[in-house]
Amino acid sequence: MEPSVYLSHLEQEERRRTFWSAYLIDKLISCGQGRPIVMQDDDCSVQLPCDENIFQNGTWKKTNTLGELLNWNAKIIENPSPFALVILMASIIGRCTRYVHREKESIQVPPWDTKSEFSAIKSALLLLESYSKIGDQTIPDIVHDLHPGEMSQLIYAHTLFHLCHCLLNHPFLVRLRLKPFAKAPSSFSARALEDGAHHARELLDLLNEATQAGCRVESSFYAYCIAIAGSINSLACHFDHQKVSRRQSDALCYFQQSLDSLNTLGRFWTHSANMAIRLNDFHSIADQFSGLLDPARLTEDLDPYHEEIMWSMIDYGILGSDPHKKPLVPLSSMSGLPSPDSWALQAGFNFSAPPRESSSNAAIFDNLSPTMRLNEVEHLLDCSPGTNGLV
Repeated sequence: MEPSVYLSHLEQEERRRTFWSAYLIDKLISCGQGRPIVMQDDDCSVQLPCDENIFQNGTWKKTNTLGELLNWNAKIIENPSPFALVILMASIIGRCTRYVHREKESIQVPPWDTKSEFSAIKSALLLLESYSKIGDQTIPDIVHDLHPGEMSQLIYAHTLFHLCHCLLNHPFLVRLRLKPFAKAPSSFSARALEDGAHHARELLDLLNEATQAGCRVESSFYAYCIAIAGSINSLACHFDHQKVSRRQSDALCYFQQSLDSLNTLGRFWTHSANMAIRLNDFHSIADQFSGLLDPARLTEDLDPYHEEIMWSMIDYGILGSDPHKKPLVPLSSMSGLPSPDSWALQAGFNFSAPPRESSSNAAIFDNLSPTMRLNEVEHLLDCSPGTNGLV
């Protein structure tokens, strides 16, 4: 419910933002199995955050609710603020992770059906495109028109946008959705592979453009986004049968960019360095998954060993865990695994693990502990002078 009208406008907005910050964390930590969402959208009727100028001036402005923003037919007062876009994407992320992790046992409607949850999430993602500026303009063009903190929020929202598309169109997850249906159209799997690869590249290009524009892309959740994009690009190096429009060398180049970005973030967040190691290990065996979306092999079962590997590259908790305690490929299995030749990482690249820098700030998503600090959201939402565009 809305804060008391007897509070000042500034305090009312601060309380709304505190509520929506908790909502955001709840959605982000659901990116793994066994971590269901607590805050349901139907229970969130508080109006969304206003823009920064209104907030900083301590005035009040009517904004839409989340339910209104997610409804194509609702009357929109005005385009949502960048903070509100983050909340919109958090809602869709929650819906997407529920679809990925908690509905795989009850697949009754094929994903290409307009009544499917896959199609419904795709429709919700189109809402962000209709509300946002990114896509029509470059970040350098937009950054001059926004408060520094709002630019950070806008980039964050669009990173989550591409992450949703990556998860929906991840080759392994699409295969799981198609397997129950004997009449799965080959064009759907081909389009999914292309869409997944496209948004994996777009995600990395967005963060690279943000960095070049002077934004510090150092939020801990970016590590998970980059790792998902990197795993898709790693798989794309081996999908010969799909006739992907980009050459395999382009996919390898984006994979290298993912690994470099994780190593850079690894100097701030331990789980990012862990993800870099796991992504590197995964790439060394990625050729074994080249048939994930081969139309002729969709009905084949993945053996439990390889299926576990794929889940470990999607589950946030496993991806960020210490790879030395639970390696992606057990040492006892290494001798029996075929190694890629033409796309081996050792050919021309040196991907050494980054030096660990000690820090007093533990990653709030480290092992996805329910007990966590709120500094991650504070960094994202802190729009006071001196933040230097921290994303």
